[in-house]
Amino acid sequence: MAMILIERWHLAVLRVRLDLSGPEPAVTADLFGYPDGVQQTYAALTLPVAAYGLSGGMEPPGGARVPDQLATTVRRVMHEELGGEAALWLRLVPPYGYLGAVPWERELVPATERPLLRVPDRLPEGADPGAAWSVAIAVNAAPGSTWAGTYVQDLIRSLELAVPASVDVHVFADRDTHAELRARLRGTAHERGLHDPLDALSVSQERTLRRVPQFRRPGRSAAPPPGSPLVWADWIAAGLGPRAVRALHLVADASFDGSRPLLAVSADPGSPHGPYGCAYAGADDIRLLADTLGASVLSFGSPPGNPYDAATRILADGIGLQRAGPTFCSDVAADPDGAALAEAHAFAAGPRGTRQIPTTPSLFAYLQPDRVAGSLHDAWPDPEQPGRSWLGGRAAVAASETGRDLLPGTLEAVAGQEVAARYESAAEVPGWVAASERYLEAKAAEVLETAAVPGETPGMKQAYDRGTAQALAELREFVDRRTGEA
Repeated sequence: MAMILIERWHLAVLRVRLDLSGPEPAVTADLFGYPDGVQQTYAALTLPVAAYGLSGGMEPPGGARVPDQLATTVRRVMHEELGGEAALWLRLVPPYGYLGAVPWERELVPATERPLLRVPDRLPEGADPGAAWSVAIAVNAAPGSTWAGTYVQDLIRSLELAVPASVDVHVFADRDTHAELRARLRGTAHERGLHDPLDALSVSQERTLRRVPQFRRPGRSAAPPPGSPLVWADWIAAGLGPRAVRALHLVADASFDGSRPLLAVSADPGSPHGPYGCAYAGADDIRLLADTLGASVLSFGSPPGNPYDAATRILADGIGLQRAGPTFCSDVAADPDGAALAEAHAFAAGPRGTRQIPTTPSLFAYLQPDRVAGSLHDAWPDPEQPGRSWLGGRAAVAASETGRDLLPGTLEAVAGQEVAARYESAAEVPGWVAASERYLEAKAAEVLETAAVPGETPGMKQAYDRGTAQALAELREFVDRRTGEA
């Protein structure tokens, strides 16, 4: 799907691929654009993985970097050949190992003096209903650290200054950070959005006893399993109650389980944790939490002193690649007051094409190109016009061959126009409404990604795709109907 977006929008792209065909692993990077509507390659560079600060084995990266030779090449091409481009887009071609840990934006944004945005491998993006910018912030600071309280307070202030809507923030923090924030936010409108971590364990136990279905609950125990992030997920979901949020921001140290990146949080938010008292959240846990809360925007913060900043970057990169909605990853040490992250949230919150594209080396962003449509060469075609298709490649072939059953049904399933209109001025959106939008968004992306092609795919798979598209259309009707009745 990433190449569909690239080709349709004629993006200027730095494409990076891991090459394992030779005796030593290498990285091939090529820079191309569409000056006359036809792809043209301006530079190609193959370097050993060691040039990127990576090893040829499975060891987690410790000093990932952009090679000087590549940065110089990109700077030259963007200034001399692609000077009219509003942004440079990064396409990491899976599987790409630890290349997600490379600080591409930190090196290339100053070099090109342009935004560097990452191309997601998912489309389309569903509705994000609501008038207020509601954000759940989950923060777990290591014991003895001093950054968290100031950071959260400043981030809230930055959001209020940047976002073109009222801001509703709910903070779920570890015990020590919560105590500091309670003093800092006392008497402000955001005091009510502080959630007590001493309630977290009992809330999770109660939800486990009732077998609340949002999150995976192994066995029948009333206690969450050791080392599970379930307590945090339950606490956040219960604290928000029936409300949805439009954004979820996670700030915690990270770690590696072998080669798998994980966020490391205290097993109980009400008790400080050391390095051996952690629960670990993986990509599936985080995606499930964001979708359950209805969050279209997902952002990560890598704390100062994070022992595995590379793990945070790899985790956020892998999740961002597989989400349709915006995904950001922020370096808290480089953005201590959250101003750059708040501008990114404001970009996602505002009407499309009305705000400046995020341009900062302190964060990376996965965004759908239509969010920056006002700055791109070609306008997005209207998929509802007869004879016009906004897909390309395999999905376009499947859509054209299978007729109107697949493409319109799938696109209409995520349109969410009635839901968006119904809650356009609403301060709060029911959680089930926003969670339904995230579900429809994810399932539509799956249909389009694996679309069957007649003559190439068995008829049973073609029938399955048509049936799935029809089911999504019916679910869309059900959500719209229930929304109208609410």
